[in-house]
Amino acid sequence: MLRERVLEALENNRGVPVSGQELAEKCGVSRAAVWKVIEALKKDGYPILSVRSSGYVLEQNSDVLSEAAVRAALKGVLPDMEIRVFREIDSTNNEAKRMLASGYSGRALLAADRQTAGRGRLGKSFYSPAGSGLYFSLIMKPASDSEHLPMTTLQAGVAAVRAVRKITGKELSLKWVNDLFLDGKKVGGILTEAVTDLESGAVSDIVLGIGINISTESFPEDIGQSVGNIGAGCIRSMLCAEIASQFFSIDPSDPSSYMEEYRRCSLVLGRDVSYHGETVRALSIDETGGLEIMYENGTRKIIRGGEIKLPEQ
Repeated sequence: MLRERVLEALENNRGVPVSGQELAEKCGVSRAAVWKVIEALKKDGYPILSVRSSGYVLEQNSDVLSEAAVRAALKGVLPDMEIRVFREIDSTNNEAKRMLASGYSGRALLAADRQTAGRGRLGKSFYSPAGSGLYFSLIMKPASDSEHLPMTTLQAGVAAVRAVRKITGKELSLKWVNDLFLDGKKVGGILTEAVTDLESGAVSDIVLGIGINISTESFPEDIGQSVGNIGAGCIRSMLCAEIASQFFSIDPSDPSSYMEEYRRCSLVLGRDVSYHGETVRALSIDETGGLEIMYENGTRKIIRGGEIKLPEQ
């Protein structure tokens, strides 16, 4: 569509004027047709300036989430990735599973400006207001060695840490197994779901959902004191692309390539936490993602699921 082609050209030249004539020639339409598209994009919230004798400029700090924005931010990485962006959806993980159920096969990235039913682990909801958070899901095939499937969440955690550091300079902490923290407050979470083949019972696809509060400041009363954000000024399409790029650059069959970093970023190792209502000490995380805990009587155990809570939670 003409709209997507014009937007792609502007996204690939953020902060730099692109002449109406150049856009018209590239898209094979008249300058008048380009002007109409530009006006429609402005009405949809895109910060586009019309510069006399120079053309149209998409402002450098534009934070409107779109397929073109994510694709441009990837800068040629993951060219085979299907990208779909929604203004509003129930849950990007739900949409990913609907795509798979309808026969989709391959890698995909699905992002939304707002989720009406964002989900976290253990049936919890994830608050997903419009314009202030990054909510997206990745669809992928499992590694040939299925024993590494439970490690996907930890791999995603490291990818998020690396991406936030690169984009913002800030250092996230990881609360085993799926929470992202900054300055003692939860700013995001990860939800990994396996899709199985009905005939073989084997895992056919993985859906990885990531939600991060970028500039959200007002939260529901029941969670308001325990959550935070990574700070305004982070462009969502760039962070989305960077997390995806970092994630797929990690070899899932080689946990040693990211597990030490996961441990360094751990918020729980060496601390007392609550597990099933009991106070335990978090000792270590093994190469398969299991958390070793020690009870007050000295008994040690490796857990691979469930939830732990910090004293302040």
